[in-house]
Amino acid sequence: CYLLHSQSSRPEVASVEAVYSTDDAGQRCSSRAVVSARAAQHTRLTTIVIAEDTVSGQVLRCDVIVDTIQHIQIVSTTRELYLDDSPLELTIQAGDREGNTFTTLAGLQFDWTTIKDEEVLSTADGHNALRFLRFSEAAYRPPAYILEMERKGRQGDRMLVSGLKTGSARVKTKIREPLYKGVEATEVRLVILESILLNPAHDVYLLVNTHIHYRVLKVKQGRLIDIPMPSEQYELQLQGPVTKNGPVARLDVQTSVLVAQNLGQTSLLLVHKNIRMQGVSRLPNSTVYVIEAAFLGFLIEPGEHWVLEVGREYWITVEVFDKNGNRIHLTDNVRIETTFPKKFFNVLESNQNGSQHRVQALHRGQTEVKAILAHVLAPNGKSLALPQTISNQQEVEIFDPIVLQPPLLIYPWQPSRVHYHYTLKAEGGSGNFSWSSTETEVATVTVRGLLTTADAVGTSVIRARDVQNPLHFGSMKVRMLEVVLLEFGRSKLEARVGGVLELPVRASGLVDPATRQTMMFFDCSQMHFTTDLANTAVFQVVEGNLPPGNGYCMAVRVRALSAGHTTISISYTHGTTHLHDSITIAAYLPLKVVDPISVALVTLGASKEVVFEGGPRPWVLEPSKFYARLDAQDEDLVTKHAVGYGEQQWHQRHTFRVLCTALGEQALTLTVGNHESASNPLPAEEWTHTHFVCARPASLSLAPVYLPTSTGRPCPLTQQKRQLVPMSNHRDAQLLLVALDQQGEHFDNFSSLAVEWFSSDANLASFPESSTL
Repeated sequence: CYLLHSQSSRPEVASVEAVYSTDDAGQRCSSRAVVSARAAQHTRLTTIVIAEDTVSGQVLRCDVIVDTIQHIQIVSTTRELYLDDSPLELTIQAGDREGNTFTTLAGLQFDWTTIKDEEVLSTADGHNALRFLRFSEAAYRPPAYILEMERKGRQGDRMLVSGLKTGSARVKTKIREPLYKGVEATEVRLVILESILLNPAHDVYLLVNTHIHYRVLKVKQGRLIDIPMPSEQYELQLQGPVTKNGPVARLDVQTSVLVAQNLGQTSLLLVHKNIRMQGVSRLPNSTVYVIEAAFLGFLIEPGEHWVLEVGREYWITVEVFDKNGNRIHLTDNVRIETTFPKKFFNVLESNQNGSQHRVQALHRGQTEVKAILAHVLAPNGKSLALPQTISNQQEVEIFDPIVLQPPLLIYPWQPSRVHYHYTLKAEGGSGNFSWSSTETEVATVTVRGLLTTADAVGTSVIRARDVQNPLHFGSMKVRMLEVVLLEFGRSKLEARVGGVLELPVRASGLVDPATRQTMMFFDCSQMHFTTDLANTAVFQVVEGNLPPGNGYCMAVRVRALSAGHTTISISYTHGTTHLHDSITIAAYLPLKVVDPISVALVTLGASKEVVFEGGPRPWVLEPSKFYARLDAQDEDLVTKHAVGYGEQQWHQRHTFRVLCTALGEQALTLTVGNHESASNPLPAEEWTHTHFVCARPASLSLAPVYLPTSTGRPCPLTQQKRQLVPMSNHRDAQLLLVALDQQGEHFDNFSSLAVEWFSSDANLASFPESSTL
């Protein structure tokens, strides 16, 4: 922070006006000052400007000299202007009698004019070849005083000029102040040219008997425009030595075509037809070398690597060089024969001389591209042989496109900075990749493709570039989104007792706040959520969540403990966000056959009640969806109908009466479950089967039915009389008739048989007429 003041024996020489500002401490100080000359005498005067640091006391000194201008001159970076080019800035420098240059001419007024250039022909309108521009009209930033003078319609010590047409003109300027009316005006000569280009502009190397067409171009309004040749302003000329075999090249001025004739070197010049312009303007030229070919080279674009990718298109160029490594210009009459294996390449486009080809890679593998510099065509179409045949081949390796799996990963953002890991898989390419992430705040990736989420919400693009050709890469996206949706996914909600239910959980993040579009997370297994069971006697939560799968980002496991149903809920809370979802789940006992134990055996026309137990229960939210269906292997052999359904202490029984209508053996299958519904989208279904046989009895067996007696002891029988049936003569006896098949199996029901009862001695035993089977 400085305090500035003027200190001089003659303070009228110059004034000092400090430019003040306020520093961070609120102190008013200055680091700049405006010094203005005040003296009006035609003599050299001096004064001193002193700046003192208010803190350290350091003093800075500057000598100010006020003197009169003795001469002026116009200074510029160049004396040549090009049409349609940026304006040229002209600056005036002034000096005193001793040759010292004034530091500034700010505030002085000047008169700027254009005058005729006497060095050009008298008919030329040279003073109209350029015009003055105001700084406010161009994209220049002059000192502030220049803009202030322009606003007042005055001209200062700086001026912009722009070319209007080709030619030359002089710019003249004079000090307008009366004090300096004796100072001579100064002028500068400027040449306005067209921006002319020669195409090709570089040195050219040609083979004998080849030709090249030159074009003359000019830049107009930022565009290249051809100048028809021959032109009224320009002409092409050849300059160079003549060899013992004749000139090196021949130029057709009507067509601007140069033909190489003999080995050697020559120059092609573009010159003005106007002799006066030849001395002031430099036009482009080119050197032409006529040489012999030495070897071939190959160039591929894009990439410059000979590791290609199936499906991509490439430009392959065959280049010809001389023994010094100079690239030879290949004209239309040169013929190069290039061979591309059809298995690996599809040639889409080729130029006339065979040096450039647009190809598409077709198949993975290794191959070679071969090229031969064959010959040169004469104007009459005749083939002209080269001194020697030159050939070369290029090895090419083609790989499949690089594909990253999966293409998209979405993870939940959590304030607790939980990190997820996933090893990305890259397919295709050479197998050697460099991995990168565009947003490391969202996700990072290691050199082995291990993805790790970071701490920011957003999107990162992960790329795997082929080390052998970095232009080939595969990419995938990683998104970190805030959790806005939590729900159970579609799954089975019923399980056998002892079994485990895997309940998928779907959590989603907000992709677009405007449309409220959401996307499900790939993995949410590390989310801090709460799981609750309404009845822990039916199910219990199994520790440890399952990893993500198809259609869900994690899964909760519960084990069925006993038959019944309950509700499971899941919730997540962060700040003002509270997400919750619940579903009903059910457990059931295994479905089994109660009666018969193994096989039901009946006679024709008899029936049997088949009893099952267990299986899925009617869905508690929609019991009408329940079904229990008994199917026969051959429906023509039996008729069946349900007798009843019952429940006792979570045990459910299914009873069916099956009637034998034809002889035979088959399986009866019971299927139990619930039809699909909104609350039970994937219902469980259980089935079991039993055998049902309808046959003729092979034998009958008769046995007594012993009832308890008052004595509690049956009548004793001797060993010899074991086949006899002891009976009491004081009460009626009951006999049990049993039907047996050929294997000795008892019939469950043979009530359809007509049984006749008789006794060999009616005096000892007789049967009533209404005896019951």
